[in-house]
Amino acid sequence: MEEKDDVIIEEEADNPAESIKKLRAKLKVCEADKGEYLAGWQRAKADSVNARKEEEERRKDIIKFSEKALVLELVNLADSFDGLYANKEGWEKIDKNWRQGMEVLRSQLMSIMKSRGVEVMESFGKMFNPKESESIGEADVDTAEKDGIVIEELRKGYKMRGMVIRPSLVKVGKFIKN
Repeated sequence: MEEKDDVIIEEEADNPAESIKKLRAKLKVCEADKGEYLAGWQRAKADSVNARKEEEERRKDIIKFSEKALVLELVNLADSFDGLYANKEGWEKIDKNWRQGMEVLRSQLMSIMKSRGVEVMESFGKMFNPKESESIGEADVDTAEKDGIVIEELRKGYKMRGMVIRPSLVKVGKFIKN
């Protein structure tokens, strides 16, 4: 047997059946090796694809968290505008041009929030929903129909793309039979 450039040259055997048997054995080993290499390559490729998907999900989560944090700050700003409007007497004392400017700013703020999928949740006059509102107390009501109904909204709640990002703070009606 002679070896040249990683090629093994075997002497010709006198028995062709014996040569075929040896070649089949070598072929079997080569096919087994090929199967192992292929399986390893497929696992490595699948691991790479999964790692890319996981990284993409992490990026999306970071973006969602960052966007939610920013939106919550905008929600607080909207609360400040609402506080201005709630003080009717003080609001009326402000120069008309300033009031109009503030109203335009609030409108722009609400448009920005809407473009991000943010919407105000309406809870007043509806049945209390603990998934959307946080009750900070109860108040007596005069009819059974108002039992469990939100009778006062102290702070607006907001959803972002259908998910509650801040529950509303409410008082819930409680009917007591006499």
